Amino acid sequence: MSITLYSQISERIAQRIADQTYAVGAALPSENDLAEEFGASRHTVRAALRQLQDVGLIARRRGSGTVVLAADRAAGYSQSLSSLEDLVQLAERTPRHVRKVQDMVMDTELASVLRCGPGTRWLQISSTRGEADQDPMVWTDLYVDAHYRDIRKLVLAQPDQLVSQLIEAHYGRRIAKVEQTIAACAIPARIAKALNVAPDSPGLLITRHYCDQGGTVIVASISYHPAGRYQFSMTLIREH
Repeated sequence: MSITLYSQISERIAQRIADQTYAVGAALPSENDLAEEFGASRHTVRAALRQLQDVGLIARRRGSGTVVLAADRAAGYSQSLSSLEDLVQLAERTPRHVRKVQDMVMDTELASVLRCGPGTRWLQISSTRGEADQDPMVWTDLYVDAHYRDIRKLVLAQPDQLVSQLIEAHYGRRIAKVEQTIAACAIPARIAKALNVAPDSPGLLITRHYCDQGGTVIVASISYHPAGRYQFSMTLIREH
């Protein structure tokens, strides 16, 4: 998939912040200097800096330039009835066990589910979550745009972090919304043994699309929860 120039610039700057080329508290180069370095307009540089500001890496102050606030973004989503804060907390409580990592070319069926183009390249990360002495609570096939294929090292090094959080922290690409669909399913035979259930036993299928401000899918996941191992709760409030 094509990555916009302002996103490429924000990624480069985020990587420099992560490796302390730009230390916390230091000022970034001016918009003019960045525009000249990256061969971009000031408008494009501003869009890149706005993206970094949205994820909490920098602060832009009138009259004093742009300052690095943090080496990585603050984790978590704002709390609301439609938030996934509970899933962020779940990731922190239940370690990820990576089962397989591979590059994939999307076929028509999977491309339709993930809302990407057939023939596009993605990185697939298959994993389970749960305590070592218990049956896994979920199997997840997670798909990351091939542009972020280096994320595999971070996933292995930080099993308590969501992949979307890692992308925000290390690439400065803001996840603006997460769309989630929940449905009943039969556990596929290919993963039943890993989950310690019978093939085609009842389960819960959760599909999530992690999108940027423009609605482009950056990360997508397909998760299978065996019956009785996961509960999703929400509160509905009468308005009138």
